Amino acid sequence: MKKKTILCSAIAVGLIITILIFNGLSMFLLHPKLLFSTMFNRTYIASVESVVSTIDNSDPNALGGERIVYDPPVSGSNFTVVCRLNLGISEAQVSGMKLKIYQENNVIPIASFDRVAYDRCRIGFQGYILPEVITEAKKGNIENEYVIFNGNLPNGLETGRYYFVILDNYNLVDTVFSYTIAATEKESDIKDAFIPEDVAKPVIYMYPETDTEVNVSLDLDGEFTCTYPSYNDDYGWHVMAHPGGVITDLEAGREYDYLYWEGRGDVPDDFEHAVCVRGCDTATFLEEYLEASGLTYSEIDDFITYWLPKMECNEYNLISFPITEYEELAELHVNPEPDTVIRVYMVFTPLDEEVYIPEEQQLQMPTPVERTGFTVVEWGGSEV
Repeated sequence: MKKKTILCSAIAVGLIITILIFNGLSMFLLHPKLLFSTMFNRTYIASVESVVSTIDNSDPNALGGERIVYDPPVSGSNFTVVCRLNLGISEAQVSGMKLKIYQENNVIPIASFDRVAYDRCRIGFQGYILPEVITEAKKGNIENEYVIFNGNLPNGLETGRYYFVILDNYNLVDTVFSYTIAATEKESDIKDAFIPEDVAKPVIYMYPETDTEVNVSLDLDGEFTCTYPSYNDDYGWHVMAHPGGVITDLEAGREYDYLYWEGRGDVPDDFEHAVCVRGCDTATFLEEYLEASGLTYSEIDDFITYWLPKMECNEYNLISFPITEYEELAELHVNPEPDTVIRVYMVFTPLDEEVYIPEEQQLQMPTPVERTGFTVVEWGGSEV
C-alpha cells in the first residue's frame, strides 16, 4: 500500500511538472520574445517623466482661452503620461504599448510585478490580483526617445494613489508605478509639465548670387532630434552655396537641395492670430499664404507635399504662423549675412468642428517680400 501511495504521488508530481513544462514551452513558442525578456529582464521604459492632466478653459465655439496643466492629474480630465525609452529601442518595438490604471487599494500584492504574461498577473501568479481597469490610455505615441500615452480619466474618482501599468506589444508588464489622482482641481497644482513637441522638418534653402562658402548654425531652445546633412555641434553646417540653390557639404562633398533639421522644444501654441480652414481647402489656402510669404513654386510644393497628408484628412484645421515666437525658439545664424531672409513656421491643430475667430484675431496675409541679393529661405511647422 505504501509503495502504491509513493508511486501515485510520483506520477502526480510528474504530471504536474510535465504540464508546467508544456505550458512554459507553449508560452515561449507563442511569445519567443518572452524568453529573451525573461532571461535579460529588458524593459522598454527607462523613466517616467511626467503624469499630468489638461483642462481646456476655452469656449469650445470660440478661439482663445487657455489649456491648464495639472499635476497630479484630475478626475474627469484628459491625462498624459510621458516616458523616456531605453537606448536602442525601435519604434516598431513599442508601437503597441498600452497603459492601464487601477485603484491601489483594490490591488492585492502577491509578489512584485515582473515581465510576465499579463494574463498570469490577472490570476495572481507572480504579480497582482487586479480588479477591473479604471481607464485605459490610447495606444502609445512615439516621439523619438519618448513614448506618450493619452487617455481620459472618469469622473468621480476619489483622491488617492493609483497603479499605472504599462504593457508592451506582447501584453507583458514593462513598468508599474503608483501616482496620485486628485478628485478636484483644488486638490491638484497647476504646473508647466514636460510634454515634448516636435518642430517638424524645417528646411533651409540658400540662393547666393555667386558660389559662396557659408556657415549656418541655429541657437535652438531645445534639442535636435535629426539633421541632414549632419550638424556639427561646434559650428553647424559648413557648405558651399551655389546660385541655382544647390548646396555642397564641404565635409562630405555631397550635394543637397536644402539643409534639413528637426528638433524638440517649447512649441508656441497660443493661436493668437489664426484661421480655421476645412481640411479639403487646406492646399488652396497654403498655396495662397506661402506665395504671399515669398516662397517659390518649388518651395511651396516641398512644403505642401510634406504637410498636406497630415492636414487634408481632418474636418478642419486651426492654423497659425507665429514667426516671432519661432525665431525666439530657433535663432538662425548665417555667415556671410544674407540680403534677404524668409522664415515661415506653421502650427496647426486638427478640429472636428469649425471655431469662431474674432475679426481682430483672424490671420492676415503676409506682406509680400522681394527677394534680392543673397537669399535664405526656411520653412517648418508643428502639429500641436
